[in-house]
Order: sequence, then structure tokens, then C-alpha cells
Amino acid sequence: MPLTGKAMLKQLNRSIVFRIGLMMFVISLLAVVSMASSVFISDSAESDAYAINLSGTLRMQSYQIVISLMREDLAADERQQRLAKQIQLFDQTLHLPTLQRPAMAKQASEHFQLYESIESRWQARIKPNISSATLQPDLLLNLLNETDAMVKDIDRLVQLHQHHAEQNVATIRLIQGLALLLTALLMIVAMFIISRHIKQPLAQLTQIARQIGRGDFTGRAPDHGHDELALLGHTLNHMSDAISRSHSLMERKVQEKTIRLQQSNQSMELLYNISNSLQESLNHPSEFGPLLNRLAKITGLSDLDLCMMTASGNTPYEHLMTKDKILPSRCINKDCNGCMNANPPTDNKLTFPLTRASTNYGVLVCQLQPGQKLETWQMRLLKSVADQFAVSLSLRDQQEQSRRLVLMHERTVIARELHDSLAQALSYLKIQVARLEKLLKQPNGADKAAPVIDELKTGLSSAYRELRELLTTFRLKMDGQSLRAAMEQSLLQLQERSDSIRFSLEFDVDNLPFSPNEEIHLLQITREASQNALHHSGGNEVVVSLQRDASTPSHIKLSIRDNGVGIENDPGKLNHYGLAIMRERSRNLGGELNVQRHPKGGTLVSFEFEPEYYAQRKDEVTGT
Repeated sequence: MPLTGKAMLKQLNRSIVFRIGLMMFVISLLAVVSMASSVFISDSAESDAYAINLSGTLRMQSYQIVISLMREDLAADERQQRLAKQIQLFDQTLHLPTLQRPAMAKQASEHFQLYESIESRWQARIKPNISSATLQPDLLLNLLNETDAMVKDIDRLVQLHQHHAEQNVATIRLIQGLALLLTALLMIVAMFIISRHIKQPLAQLTQIARQIGRGDFTGRAPDHGHDELALLGHTLNHMSDAISRSHSLMERKVQEKTIRLQQSNQSMELLYNISNSLQESLNHPSEFGPLLNRLAKITGLSDLDLCMMTASGNTPYEHLMTKDKILPSRCINKDCNGCMNANPPTDNKLTFPLTRASTNYGVLVCQLQPGQKLETWQMRLLKSVADQFAVSLSLRDQQEQSRRLVLMHERTVIARELHDSLAQALSYLKIQVARLEKLLKQPNGADKAAPVIDELKTGLSSAYRELRELLTTFRLKMDGQSLRAAMEQSLLQLQERSDSIRFSLEFDVDNLPFSPNEEIHLLQITREASQNALHHSGGNEVVVSLQRDASTPSHIKLSIRDNGVGIENDPGKLNHYGLAIMRERSRNLGGELNVQRHPKGGTLVSFEFEPEYYAQRKDEVTGT
């Protein structure tokens, strides 16, 4: 909206710049007026000096005319000519504008009267009588008297011009003095205005700006008045208030964010500790208590309950609380339907089921105060902790199931080992007993029973040895050792039986995962072959090697080589029962056992198979 003239004038009057500019304009105008007046008066004074000079010239010319009249040495004609020139020169000087102007400007003044008197005396009394004064002595005397009177008037005129010139000089001095005084006053007023309305407010504004720069928004700039600095102070105060409010708001937001980050950090730390603690103590339900108390401390919820139950149960086997209280009747009666079905009664209670893969392991209950509401982060943390508890209980359940499966698998392995070794040995002994009974019923059967009795002794020794080997094998595996450690310990036990033979192991399959069944069979084949070498080879070195096949990396090759006398042409006659067991074990692993003489001497027992790990990978690739 455009401003009106009065509004613009009012706004200009409020402007400190306008006031300072106006003051400078007045000072400049005063200086210009003073200088112009001085120039004008100086010019007038110069005219007065010239007029004084001309007046003096008139006086000198008057005396020259008188002298020319009184000279008797001049001829009449020469005198007349000289007087004519002097009269003409006097007329010209008398009527010069410099002499006429002051008189004409002030017709009622003494200056005018003197000039008129001199001119009339010259024109009426002196000039007409000059020519005849030389002939009449009476006229000459009268002319001298008139000239003397005119010279007096001229002297008076000179004095008037001099007085006028002095007045001009005084006027110049007065004007200069007044101008200097007014200029000094105006300068004082200007300095006062600058100090009052510019310097002090500007210094305060600078101080406030420095405080704001240091982060101190409590200072107040001067904002009284309507000039630019007052407007700047008002704007600075408004800006300082806005920045202070923004700063306070930012501090509150930073504090809120800090609190939220601390809560998030504590929540993450709690979840991390819960995960670690639950993984380390899966068999101890009481470990949930400290975690539940810490959850209550972080969330600020003092009344938390944790009810845990089995996957197939419907009543809790453990009830943990963070607050000592009298349990309601439904908890005493173990009526958990309301909490488990997430449909609690209207008593300010929130429930978080411990559910994992559609299996319920309990519930986390949060009892609120009347009118209390949970924040979003509290709800998320309670839900996350409930999920962690559910995961822990689920892992514990899975671990128990895995233990059961491992136990069943171990029992199956033991049963198979007993069936493959000891049961067959007992069956063999049973057959030999039946043969012995049949021989004893025959005439002279006692003489024929000796070989059968020897077979029974040999079978019993083999069965006893197999039983010891099985016990040793199972003890090695139940100690939780690796296959390398079990084979090293088994060879060490054989090494302790004899000082004349040295056993060594070349094991190059540390990074391959064998199944328990494969480990038992490999260990038993190694023990049986090494024991045969100890008893029958007659050598001094046995090398056991278990490594990948160079031509087929997915196949594993086991070899037991000695440097003894070598195997007979019919190996079935030597410990045929142990050899049969080894071959049976090799067939169970999908391989074939080979027993042969080594080209460099001794016996080589070798066996090659493909582990279940590689077989399963092939099935996954082919989709079978």
C-alpha cells in the first residue's frame, strides 16, 4: 500500500539518517549562504574603495583647476585648453556609475544629498565661472571659495564611502561570526544526535551481537524510538527471542532424542544380554528372573509376570514376578486361559504370548496402574523380549529333542555294532556248541571234540576282544573328541602294547564333516587293521592314512600299511572273523575293502568311499 505525503514526512522525521542528512544540509547551506554573502559584501566593499579613490581624484582635479586658473605663466589659449580638458575630465569622473550608484540607491540618505550638492555646485557655480574667472578677480575669489566648499563636500563624501566600506567589513565579520557560531552549534547538535541516537545504540547493538555470538540470548537491545537503529534493535530482540526459543526447543528435542537413544541403547543391550544369557543357560529356567527384573527397571514397569510352560502343557511350570504381591485366584488355581488367549479381564493388564512357530511357551504379563498407558518403545521392547524368551524356550525344546535323537542314534549305533560283532561272535559260538554236543553223542566223540573246543576258545577270545574294542570305541566317541583325536588315541593304545613297532597317522580331512556312523566305522576299521598288523605283520612300522582321493576329491581313502612279511595268499585263514567284520563295515559305508601285498613289501589294507555330506549335495543338485 503506497504511503501518503503526510505518512512519508512522518516516516522521514523518524529517520535518523534523514535527521543527520538534514543537519548536514543546513550546515552546508549556512556555509554557502555565508560564502555568498561574503562575496557579495566584498564586491560592494571593493566598489566603495574605488569610489573613495574617485572621490579623491575629484578633490585633486578641483585643486588642479584652481591651480590652472592661478598660473600666470601660461598663455591665455594654453590655459583655456588646459582648463577645458580638466573640466571635461572632472565631468567624466563625477558622472561615473561608481560614484552615482551609491547615491542613487539611497536617495534619502546623506550620501545622496552630498552628491547632489557637489554636482549642483559644480554645474551651477563653478563650471560656468571658470572661463570668466581669469578676467575678473572678484569671480576668481568667489570661485575659490566655491571650490573650497565643494572640496569639503568631496571630503565628506570620501568619509561616507569609507564608513560604508567599514560597515561592509563589519557586516562580513558579523556574517562569518554568526555562520561560525551557528555551524558550531549545529555541529554540537549533530554530535549529540550521533552520540545519543547512533553511537550508544550502535555500541549496545554490537554488545548484544557479541553476546548472541557467544550463545547468550538474554541481552536486550534498545528498541525505543522510531528510527532505523530502534527498528534494528527491535528486530534483533525479536530475532534473539526467536533463536532463544528455537535453541530451547532444539535442546529439548536433543534431550528427548538423547533419552530415546539411551532407552534404545538399553533396550538393545538388554536384548543382546538376553540372547547371550539364554544361549549360555538354556537348561536353567531360573535365569529368566534377573532378565525380567532388568526389563522392569529399563521400562519403568514395576509389575511384570512371566509364566512359562511346556510346548504340550496348558499350565505354567514356572511363574516369575518382579513385585511381591498377592496372586489373584486365577493364578493360584492356574487358570491361564484369560492370559494365554490374549483376552484378559479389564484390569489394566497387557499380555505378550511367548509364541514360536505356532507353539505357545507361556506369556509375559504387564500390570499397569490405573490410567497408565505404555509408550511405543515400551510396547516394542516388551514384545521383543517376549519373542526372545519364546526363541530361547523353543531352542531349549529343540535342544532336548536333539539330545533325544542323538541318544537314540547312539543306541542304534551301539545295537548295530553289537549285532555286527558280538552278536555274530555269539552266534558262531552257539554253532560250535551245537557241533560239540553232536560230536559228544557220537562214539569216540570226545576224541573229535578237541578241534571244536579250540574253535570255541578262539571264538570266545575274539568275542572278548571285540567287546573290549567296542567299549574302547564307544568310550572314545562319548568323550566328544574329534575323529583325528580318537584315531590318535587308539593308535597310542596299540603303541603302548609293543616297543618294537611304531604307529603313525597321516590325517588330511580335518575340514570335512563326517557323520557319527562314518566316524565309528572308520575308527573300527583302523583299529582292526592296525591290531592285525601288530599281531601278524612282524614289521616295525605301521602308517595309517586318511585323505581325499587325488582323482576324485569327493571320495575319501583310508589305508593301513605295514612293512612286515606281507599277507598270505589266502588271507581268509588269518583272523578271518575280524576281516569279515571290516568288510561288512566298508560295505555299510558304500565302499569295498581291499587287502593285498604292497609292491614294496608288507600288507596294504585300503578302503575308499564317498561321505554322506557329498552324497547329499549331489542329491540336492540333481533334485532327487
